[in-house]
Amino acid sequence: MIIVLEGISAAGKTTFARHFGEAHHVPEFPDQGVVPGKSDPVEVHAAFWLRHNIRRFQAALTKEREHGFAICDTEPLKIHFDWCMARAGFKSMDVFNASIPMVRKAISDRRIGFGDQYYVKHIAPDIARAQKEGDATRSRRNFDMHLALQPHLMDWFEALSQALPEKVEFAFPDQDALLAELKRKAPEDAPRRFDVSVFDALIERLPT
Repeated sequence: MIIVLEGISAAGKTTFARHFGEAHHVPEFPDQGVVPGKSDPVEVHAAFWLRHNIRRFQAALTKEREHGFAICDTEPLKIHFDWCMARAGFKSMDVFNASIPMVRKAISDRRIGFGDQYYVKHIAPDIARAQKEGDATRSRRNFDMHLALQPHLMDWFEALSQALPEKVEFAFPDQDALLAELKRKAPEDAPRRFDVSVFDALIERLPT
């Protein structure tokens, strides 16, 4: 089973995920290779970040296979970031639009896919800021930008909740109860993990 935790910076994703131990935790990865520059075509940006996201999804599959389940600290299928950035006015929709056919093909090829259960946390800006300032281990650059992305992040996962009914919850669960449930559950078939129709329904339901 692949569990996905989502929320803006300082929402508590990493703290929650570490509760399950390194064997299950899929953190964000450092960039691999040279990040495209502003002058590079949007297709280069889209392809670079898709490769990055595929690495994380494949890591989640490995942890699931070896340890029974994976807890992803942010969604590996992270196409939502470019959409949220554009909706918040930080960039155009060009990279997101270029990503759509690439991601769709990668899902069809089973190189990347959806999680089996999503937990998405909205956090009040003052609480997020207090948690940021209380964590000296991370710099959390561009924190104000992440705050501006939050309403759009919620819109994205609301659309996903319609495309994947009963698979998206807008709160983090009790950690110990979730761990007990995951240990109790038998391995599941995940028929919608690589279902391109879910991706199509998600894109169709996004606010315009």
